[in-house]
Amino acid sequence: MDGNVDSNLNLGTGMDKCAFEKWAAFYVSDFSPKEIMDFSVVRIESESDASSLFHASLDETCSHSVEKAVCNVPIFAMRGFDTPRNLVSFIQRVKKEYSEKNLNLKFYLQIDSGIPGGLSDETIATAFSLLGSGEFLGISFRGNDFLQNPKKFNRYIYSVQRHGQSVKIDFSLFDEMKTVDDKIIQKVVPNEIVGNSLFDADFFLANKTFLCEHNITAIFTPDNFRKFGSEYLNRIRILRDSGVDVKVGSGNYLFHGIDLNDFAEAL
Repeated sequence: MDGNVDSNLNLGTGMDKCAFEKWAAFYVSDFSPKEIMDFSVVRIESESDASSLFHASLDETCSHSVEKAVCNVPIFAMRGFDTPRNLVSFIQRVKKEYSEKNLNLKFYLQIDSGIPGGLSDETIATAFSLLGSGEFLGISFRGNDFLQNPKKFNRYIYSVQRHGQSVKIDFSLFDEMKTVDDKIIQKVVPNEIVGNSLFDADFFLANKTFLCEHNITAIFTPDNFRKFGSEYLNRIRILRDSGVDVKVGSGNYLFHGIDLNDFAEAL
């Protein structure tokens, strides 16, 4: 497993606690991941706010000797930019800046269904404009509403797939796997899926034949590595040995603080 390739970096939570606390101006220890991410939505009011948050994640990634990172840009970052064109220009500058530091960047547009307004006409129009820029591989979906009822997001899914872009489903940080649409992978047929727990791994294992047949990549992050340890690793290995394409990503470094290389070596 290659720890120099980060296949799933969430730009809003990819830094250590000190860096986030400096940006947020409060201590995060007593707050849940959802509370912290909800705070970030309202905290971004300018391009400078978004830039400093994302740079904290990218600088953390550079410090781990990562050479290539696939980053998720949350659509709520638009709060800091006047137009989609300005956000695209920012992404282009970031790509150039970090290429000079030997870090190759690619991007997904992240739609978190747990954030209000995800299905508004304005958000959909903004998403389509960003996706049309050519700077995004596709859309990464996460959040309860999407995992329970992906059909509501068909406008996004059909558009992305029609234009040859990718769909990623992020199951991580979702605590109620029993409420997930148990046919979600078959209904959406994503290009990639992301998990970080035993529940995710077991769900992927139950779908391993479908994953192989449709060349769907399973990406695992170490968010719950300390909690589940060898049980988590064993499930990932079984999935990999079954023929599924398995990759690793740092996910939400803010919440786990585990070096991606250490996680990759354990596999």
